[in-house]
Amino acid sequence: MARKKVNLQWISNNATRRATYKRRSQGLEKKASELTTLCGIKLCVVMYGQGEAQPKVWPSDEEAKELLMKFNSTLDVSSLKKTKNQEEFLHSRSLKLHEQVSKLDHENRERETLDLLHDIMYGGRPGLVGTDKDELLSLRDMVEMKMRKIKARLQQLVVGERVLQQPLPQVMLPTSSLLQTQASCYTYNEMQSMAVLEEHRPLQQNWRLANLAPYYSPFAGCSSGCEMMHPYNLGACSGLPSAQ
Repeated sequence: MARKKVNLQWISNNATRRATYKRRSQGLEKKASELTTLCGIKLCVVMYGQGEAQPKVWPSDEEAKELLMKFNSTLDVSSLKKTKNQEEFLHSRSLKLHEQVSKLDHENRERETLDLLHDIMYGGRPGLVGTDKDELLSLRDMVEMKMRKIKARLQQLVVGERVLQQPLPQVMLPTSSLLQTQASCYTYNEMQSMAVLEEHRPLQQNWRLANLAPYYSPFAGCSSGCEMMHPYNLGACSGLPSAQ
């Protein structure tokens, strides 16, 4: 059968609390003995019972003192800088809780003041009737804070407009004379290259024109292989009189 879940809170009944302490302390000693036997470690238990003059020590006072002295001799002092006892821990915890409470209280007051400001703006309290001194002071502080934010925002906008109104830096573009000089240089270089090509071209053109020139033979009506090579030799092929 499963055990009932234990409610971890202080036992208000004295008799029940003493019986629970006696039973659980014996169980703790048994668990410590089992741990030393199974794992081969050194262990001691010191329990301070409520209303007892001397603490309850396991396994014995001498063994516990020897183990504690060895522990203190090998303990690094620098590691104790961040350690806290129960009182210091509770004090730091209390300070953190107070800071959280004060922060939430400040946020709640700001919300209440903002709601009051909206109510006044919409005519909920004409002439600020029914507003006490604390509410008026809170309203004054909030209005001043809003005015400071508005002035800072306006200053940012003015600075941004001044930056936009500044003229853009001028970029120097090449002038028309420079472009004409570049074009004339390019045309001169191009003409020079074309002149070099023309020097080698006339021989080939004259040879082609010689082949295309009409051939006139004194012998009318004759035909040969050379005449067939000249398509413009019409007189030799048609029997017409040749030119003298």
